[in-house]
Amino acid sequence: MVNYEDDINEEEEEEQENNEKRQTYKFTITTQYLKYNKKLDTIKRAEHIVKLNKKKWSLFNLDHVFNEENDLMFVPYITKKGALALLVNKELADSQYYLRKTISKIKVTEKELHLQGNLTTRFFDIESGKIQLVERGGDQSISFPVSIVQNKNQKENAFARRHHYNWDLPIAKIKSYLENLTKKEELSIDFFFVLSLKGTDQPVRIRVGNPRFLTNYFMKGEMAIFSEQENHWLSAVPYFTLKGVNLSLTYNQYEKEAYDYFRKHKKHWNSVKKQAKNRAVWIVGERSYKAQDNGYHFFKYLRTNHPEIDAYYVIQRDSPERKHVAPFGNVIDFGSKDHFEKVIQADYICGTHHPDSLYPIRSREYIKNISAKKIFLQHGVFGTKNITPIYAKWVNEFYTDLFITSSEKERQIAMVDMGYHEEEVVATGLARFETLFKNDIPLKRQVLIIPTWRDWITNNQIFEESDYFRRYEELLFDPRLKEFAEKFGLELIFCLHPNMQDYVRYFENAPVTVIKQGDRDVQDLIKESMVMLTDYSSVAFDFSFLHKPVVYYQFDRNRFLGKNPSHLDLDNELPGDIAFDEDKVIEYLFKIGENQFKMAEEYIEKADNFIKYRDRYSNERIFKAIQNIPKQNKVKKFLRDDPLALKVFARYRRSKYYFPTMKLFYKFLSHFGKTNDRQIVFESGVGKRYEDSPRMIYEKMIDNREDYDYIWIMNNNAPLKVNPHTKIIKRLSPSYYKYLATSKYWVNNQNFPTYLTKPKQTQYLQTWHGTPLKKMQHDQEQIEGRDEGYLARVTHAKNQWSALVSPSPYATQAFRSAFQYNGPVLELGYPRNDVFYTPHIDEKRESIRRKLNIAEDKKVILYAPTFRDNQKKGKKFTMKNKINFRIFERRLGEDYVLLIREHVVVASKLNIPEEFRLNIINVSKYPDVQELMIASDMLVTDYSSVMFDYANTNKPMYFYCYDLDEYDDMRGFYFDLEEQAPGPIVKNTSNLFRAIAKGHQYWDNYGEKYQVFQDRFAPLDGPDRAEKRL
Repeated sequence: MVNYEDDINEEEEEEQENNEKRQTYKFTITTQYLKYNKKLDTIKRAEHIVKLNKKKWSLFNLDHVFNEENDLMFVPYITKKGALALLVNKELADSQYYLRKTISKIKVTEKELHLQGNLTTRFFDIESGKIQLVERGGDQSISFPVSIVQNKNQKENAFARRHHYNWDLPIAKIKSYLENLTKKEELSIDFFFVLSLKGTDQPVRIRVGNPRFLTNYFMKGEMAIFSEQENHWLSAVPYFTLKGVNLSLTYNQYEKEAYDYFRKHKKHWNSVKKQAKNRAVWIVGERSYKAQDNGYHFFKYLRTNHPEIDAYYVIQRDSPERKHVAPFGNVIDFGSKDHFEKVIQADYICGTHHPDSLYPIRSREYIKNISAKKIFLQHGVFGTKNITPIYAKWVNEFYTDLFITSSEKERQIAMVDMGYHEEEVVATGLARFETLFKNDIPLKRQVLIIPTWRDWITNNQIFEESDYFRRYEELLFDPRLKEFAEKFGLELIFCLHPNMQDYVRYFENAPVTVIKQGDRDVQDLIKESMVMLTDYSSVAFDFSFLHKPVVYYQFDRNRFLGKNPSHLDLDNELPGDIAFDEDKVIEYLFKIGENQFKMAEEYIEKADNFIKYRDRYSNERIFKAIQNIPKQNKVKKFLRDDPLALKVFARYRRSKYYFPTMKLFYKFLSHFGKTNDRQIVFESGVGKRYEDSPRMIYEKMIDNREDYDYIWIMNNNAPLKVNPHTKIIKRLSPSYYKYLATSKYWVNNQNFPTYLTKPKQTQYLQTWHGTPLKKMQHDQEQIEGRDEGYLARVTHAKNQWSALVSPSPYATQAFRSAFQYNGPVLELGYPRNDVFYTPHIDEKRESIRRKLNIAEDKKVILYAPTFRDNQKKGKKFTMKNKINFRIFERRLGEDYVLLIREHVVVASKLNIPEEFRLNIINVSKYPDVQELMIASDMLVTDYSSVMFDYANTNKPMYFYCYDLDEYDDMRGFYFDLEEQAPGPIVKNTSNLFRAIAKGHQYWDNYGEKYQVFQDRFAPLDGPDRAEKRL
């Protein structure tokens, strides 16, 4: 039997009707059989998916098949879980049968590159392979065979097929290929495996990469060969990409004089340094082809105000932007003899990107001789896109001694999210701000449309097929945009990012003024424009600092941000209107025009959060900060910053010795350390979430301007939103134990580690994390899923509390019984529920729904189950999904969105198949469940305390208790849920969705029970509970 899923998107439906044979399908192969039930003495028909037998199987002839007309293609294949499947008119991904890769050895000499490593495929052995070199951004490639042998210890029927590869690349073999490349400077060449498999004609094409840590750490060397044809040295330096850790080459051509100088001094760079020992040498620059950003402005400042310094600007000889720096002198040609020399002699290297962008060659053997301090001038206020994978402290190829930022908030993000130390980050403002705030350019009636680049667009074909091209082409040709411009007398300016300059020609016929690189200074365009339309570009911050309106067009937010979330809460922190479709863009532009192009007060306030100084002295502050870089002990610097030292510490952190050491450390500090009477430690959800009552108390203290040193135990920077001076600490890090041992106050909604004893002088407010339904601790007759010492540990943890927050008399009674707690109870309601009584709740609801990309016409179901004590894997709780996604999609998917939030202690990963992700969203990592309650229209839960908070919303509740009797037997309840639940109790998915579909009858059936439920379990909740806690 064959089951299939239609894999056609809506945009293809019309074409599909005209050509049925072009449909694409995905088939699952199943078998049917008769199944006898001995207990019931019945026979029924059953089926199961055809899968490979793990003990014995073989595969052959899984090849592409075409019909006689050659217009239907069939692709049989094996899924990653071993099931037999079939595609029609659709190719498999090139990585379908790829499993793992490693590089175990890499050796680089001037003459050749040698690679060794391992390749693991799924189901099929490798028959033959080659390694392909491909020019990045172009289509010039060259291939060479690679020796691949099967692992000697390979089990005959293992799903994972292991192989070893060995490959040599003499540079002489690629000499002509390099000579014929059109770009000669700073070109990247990527390596790909192209593999043929035994038993299928499906190719495997993947990047070469994933070196072992030490292989990457100790890699050095460069290949080079002299080209008589070009009369230049051809240099190819291997490196590993930052995101994928894949192997690439940086290719450059050097004049003979320059590269001969480099070769001559390879082992004698100290003598070159000594030649400038009595001079202060500064290297400044941006990308090798750029001179109009912070590098240019800082260089101009140095040459104008500090003639005593030998400041040099590095740029390509033929760059159109060279003219900007030429008048100041001391301009060095990229890759020249002077470039090699001055970088070695430099005291400081100041760049807007990676410092190696300013090096003449990326050879690690050359780089290790550079002794200059590195200053990261930045190329824009960061925050929108997460730059941790590129510029974090631990990134192997990025080093900086001083990180320049524009605000205290940005500074803290650099420290919290990216691992920099306090003395390494300064908030001075960017170098270009000195002229940004210079009132020297008259305002013009123009709109600046200036999107940023997309890292996945690497060639013309990808660009032509991209949503980016389609969206901006549609926008620029939209007659409503023209109408807007004509109505308000505006010129439309379209300026692509420098990394997208190859695609400018695609917009040449658009009814806008297209700006090419070098035509205009971007800062001049910013200063003279009345309104900006961008997406995620940092220039929006510059524009907002002038208090002019910004519109963000973020149609591809999820893909742009990728796996790493933004450093910011985009919907609440960006200083402008955010549109996700073209209609909203036009609407916001007209609104701004009607408001006479004035920036809204709320956006002015948001913009000012990202700039500390709105003046023209940023370069002076940068210069002073550079001069004040503290000297560091080399051993200390190695232990604190070197990737090898960090790797060793990470291994120690996972070892059995770490926690005993931290316990001793904490014990020593708590006895002999000095307590800070103004220091408060906050934690919520075991350091995973910024939510609940600790958050509300913290934010109320900030609102009241309480003068304390705030410490948040968190794995992200969310608390900085309300106070950029708050210190963020990772849970269970050495600093965690330090601040707990030395703080006067603790606030938590769960327990701190049970092995810690609170210092005598410390006050500990326990807010707890919910009103209890299920019995806890000492009230349980039998405790599932916990070891014998559990009760003793939690009792010790309870003994540390100075006071306990309770939302009701009912909860107080349960708490005292369950915890055997006789201390002070603050029975005044839960601070976390203040949010339901704030004045602008509707606007907040809209903002949260926008953040989750939920359409306005959709109803939202929040499903928030609790955990099960008897569902564990090792020491961690897991959760089996009991929602049938297919039934939801069929019955409710047209009108509803389902948000699923697992309990904070659940470690299993919720898997939502891609086909359902439009209407079913995993919000388990969303920082605040109260916000999800606000965004929702109804709650589905089981035995979770979320029901008691949700009663504050006056919205329907449904109880999906598929294991009610079993759970009651295992945990027990403090009251009869079936009798008092303010909503229907159902035990399967079909009945749940049937009850929701009858939502119009809810209040008639449960209105009275809902009121009784509120009166008993949330009688004290209301506005300003946090104020009363204080």
